[in-house]
Amino acid sequence: MPRYVLPGLAAVALFTFSITASGQDLKEVARLQKVAAQKITDQVGDAIDFSRKQDPAVAKFALQEMLRKVRDSQDLLESQRTPLVQKLQARIRTVEDAARAKNISQDQRPPYRDPDRPKYSKQASDPPGGVGSVAKDWTDQAKGAQKTQAELIREREKNRTRIDQGIEKSAVLTTADPIEFPPYWKELTERRKKTVEQQLTKKEVALLKTLNSTMSVDYENEKFKAVINHLQDKTGLTIIVDEASLNDVGTDYDALVTFKIQKVTVRTVLKKILGDKGLTYIIKEGAIQVMTPKKAAEHTVVRAYQIDDLVAPSPQMQMMFGPFIAQAKMLQNAQQLINLIQATVEPNYWQPNGPGTIAFFAPTRSLLIRASAEMHYQLGSPGLFGGR
Repeated sequence: MPRYVLPGLAAVALFTFSITASGQDLKEVARLQKVAAQKITDQVGDAIDFSRKQDPAVAKFALQEMLRKVRDSQDLLESQRTPLVQKLQARIRTVEDAARAKNISQDQRPPYRDPDRPKYSKQASDPPGGVGSVAKDWTDQAKGAQKTQAELIREREKNRTRIDQGIEKSAVLTTADPIEFPPYWKELTERRKKTVEQQLTKKEVALLKTLNSTMSVDYENEKFKAVINHLQDKTGLTIIVDEASLNDVGTDYDALVTFKIQKVTVRTVLKKILGDKGLTYIIKEGAIQVMTPKKAAEHTVVRAYQIDDLVAPSPQMQMMFGPFIAQAKMLQNAQQLINLIQATVEPNYWQPNGPGTIAFFAPTRSLLIRASAEMHYQLGSPGLFGGR
């Protein structure tokens, strides 16, 4: 073996050993960091429990020391540090509110009075409007103003305490926390149901229910016209075929149909049979009208769906991050809702594949949807916008 090969092999072996050793060191460092982070998290919980049992001044000092420790810690990731800081800050505000309420209560206590000192009694010689009467009137007015101010301060501090407790409760969400809806949620839901109820005639509603019913078919080289007649007899639907559309797609009433299936919706049967011929249908004037997809795209309507309670950010978020961040969050929620609808409700119906469009109109917090009457009926059904 040449001499120059041995130093090279030694270098490779040394490099391999260093990589292995460093990998083991990194795993150990990561483990120690995780243990340290869990220790700080436990200490935060202990500090908050401690603050609930102590005088507000002592509790505030302990919480501030814990907050400084969390901010200075090198063992916490930012994703771990942020919720701990928020939780401590919320608890500190609650303690400060308790301290202010305590001070107000102490200020309203009557001053100490020596029991041996005789009570002041208005002398008979004090005329109305004299020095004693004027002093008493000024004192009564000052006491009344002080009482009103104290009541306003108490009410303000009570409201701030409710907000801080809500923030503290929502800072770290656990699976054990119940989901609480605001008291006005039911009213918003009822209001939205009124705005999205299907604006259809009774005949059209009955037609849509028939489309949702199930049936079984067995067509073996049956003529297209015979199939349409059989479907009308079987379901009671009125099916009108546009003969110009038959010419546009290069078919006619004598075209053969082969389709066999068990217990599917009438809608599925129609879409399959018509789709194989390059046709589709719309619901108009209480009947099924068969035509080309291009013509069907011209028979769409625009409706607005109120979704403010689905996309609006929470009051806590608006208070903590301001109106601009809250507005951006609302737009993000609306886009996620649009993506969900287009992915789950007839995905091929929406542009660029089909005629349907959805846009969010921020000033009214509503979705503007251009679609067929049948699609609007599906969107207005329970589980989408029709209620929960």
